[in-house]
Parts: sequence; structure tokens; C-alpha cells
Amino acid sequence: MYERARVTKKPPNKGRVLVGLSGGVDSAVSAWLLKKEGYDVQGVVLRLWEEEEDRTRPWTERTCCHVPMVEYLCERILGIPLEIHESAEEFQERVVVPFRSGYAAGTTPNPCTTCNAEIKIRTLLRIAEKKGIPTIATGHYASWAFSEDFRRWGLRMSRDIAKDQSYFLARTGGITPENFLLPLGERTKTEVRTMAEEAGFPVSGMLENQEACFVSEKRIADFLRGPERKDEPGEWKALTSEGESLGSLRTGVGLTRGQRRGHGIAGGERLYVLSVDPLKKEVLMGRREDLLSGRFAISHPLGIVKDTLPEFPSSFFVRFRSTMPPVPCRPHPEDPLAFQLEIPHDGIVPGQVAAFYDRSRILVGSGLLI
Repeated sequence: MYERARVTKKPPNKGRVLVGLSGGVDSAVSAWLLKKEGYDVQGVVLRLWEEEEDRTRPWTERTCCHVPMVEYLCERILGIPLEIHESAEEFQERVVVPFRSGYAAGTTPNPCTTCNAEIKIRTLLRIAEKKGIPTIATGHYASWAFSEDFRRWGLRMSRDIAKDQSYFLARTGGITPENFLLPLGERTKTEVRTMAEEAGFPVSGMLENQEACFVSEKRIADFLRGPERKDEPGEWKALTSEGESLGSLRTGVGLTRGQRRGHGIAGGERLYVLSVDPLKKEVLMGRREDLLSGRFAISHPLGIVKDTLPEFPSSFFVRFRSTMPPVPCRPHPEDPLAFQLEIPHDGIVPGQVAAFYDRSRILVGSGLLI
């Protein structure tokens, strides 16, 4: 049986730590574990939307940082001080606007990697520095490890591969094993939920955080267009890569390369989105094999793909999405920002993150797919 947060025997003090809380199980258990281990824990929650705007949203479409739940957890269960940080304006500027503009340009941004890098982790580090707190922590499923291949520290994929979140931290700078704690990296989701239940958290009311937490999949086209823009019926055309017409679409806004459902075009075989051209209002479609590519290129490199290294190991790995197993790749001999895959893949989507790992599944670099 796990102890509750309010322990009777006080453990030795391990120093101060600032924990980013979202209202979900993972961040709450991280704070609880650190307090139990003897840290002087302070919580922070970021308000990412104006309060009135968030209140009108359905519960299942609210932001991942749910302030009322965090307030309840800190006051009633964790017994730790809490700071609410107003981040709505910055969130709009650094996450929502690039999300919209990326789709408008025909790419598919990853808002979660952007939010971690530009808002959540950056804000935690800034608040911690201001308060003189040496360490921050979150509920991400990842852990620190030393890469023997690249002679550097990086985030190792979680023991619970299904919940691994190292991918979502692939664009985050300024973090080190000394200033960033990850209490859940060696735990499974099942273990964490058991801890939450035995610690007294209201688990049934603490929803899982989702990708693109600020918009549901069903509302993405309306969200991206905004209330002022409506496409007229028949404005968007669906074509094959040879230019053959497949019919008209209600809209191409919100469609992404590789999408099979929800595009509104029926055919004798399964059709996938190959590319979106917002200027021409055209969507190219084809078969799954048309998506396969053995080469990809990136922009905005970080880590190993930004640094000058004497040579790469004979094999390293890449992921194009968080649920994808790492696949072997190697640098292109003539282009430092291009890479070759040992086996062609269908997940190369412009705007998404390419996260690079060593042979021990340690994150060592990243870039944006182009």
C-alpha cells in the first residue's frame, strides 16, 4: 500500500522543486512522489485560455491545464502552495497562431511539442529562476540517461512505451538532469493510476491530456478557419497526383498528409491525403503506397543534427510521431539536414517533428519535417 501525501514521518529535505501541474493524474502523482521523497514542493499551473472563454467549453474540450482541479488537488490532497500563472496571451502568440498559420501553409504543426518548448517548460524554468528554486519537475513519461553513442545526456523513452512522452519534449531547450526531474520515467501508467487512487486523488474526474488540447478533432476545420471565413461548396477540389478529378470537398482546411478518414471523398479503394495546397484549394489524394518515402529533410535542427560531430554512429533512429516505434536512419551523404531511411515510411508529414534517438532509445536531437 502507498502512503498518502500527508505523511506522519517527515523525510529528509532534498531541496526545493517547482512542479508543473495540469489537473491530470500524471503531474499530480509526480508532485505527490516528490513530496513523499522529501522535497519542498511548490506547484504551478498555467492558465492558457482566458477564464471566461475556457468556462464555456465542453469539459472534454478544455485545455490540459485545468485550474480549478489543480487548486483542489493542492489544497485538499497535496497540501502544497500553488501559483497560477497567466499564460493565455503567450499561448496564443507562440502556439495557437503558429498552429493556424502552419495549416494555412499546408503543413501540420505539432502544438504539444511547441507548447512544451515555448510555454510550459520555458515558463517553469523562468519562474524557478525568479524564485531561486534550482529544480523543476513535470509528469512526463521519460527519464534522463547518458548516450554512449553521442557522449551526451538525453531523455530516454519511458519504460511504459505506450505512454512515452520523450517525443513531446524533443523541441525543448534549457533542460538538464540537474534542473529537470521526471518522477514517472521508470513507472507505468497502471502503476501511476494505482498510486493516485491510494493517495486519494479523484481519478475518475481527472481526464487524460490529449494532443491539440485546445481543439477537438471534429472542430478543427472551424477552429482553423475562424468564424469570419467559410468556404463555399465546391471551392476545394480533390485530385489524383496525375491531376484526375476525384470530386469536390466541403473544405481542405484541417486535412493532413496521411489522413484516410474524414476527407469526404469515397472511392473504390482507400484514399489518403498526399498534400494540401491552400492557395489553389486543392487536395492531392492517392493510395497508401504513394505516401511511402525513403528520404526526409528537416529544418530548425537541435542536438546532434545541429552540432558538428566527427561522425554519426553506423545506426541511429527517428520517430515522426509519438506512437511510432523508432526506425533506423542515416545522414544523407550530400545534405547535412537530409536523411535516408532503411525502410520507406508513410509518416513523413511536413510541419511535424522528427525526433532522433540513439541505439538505447535516448533522445539526442530533433528537427521540423519539410
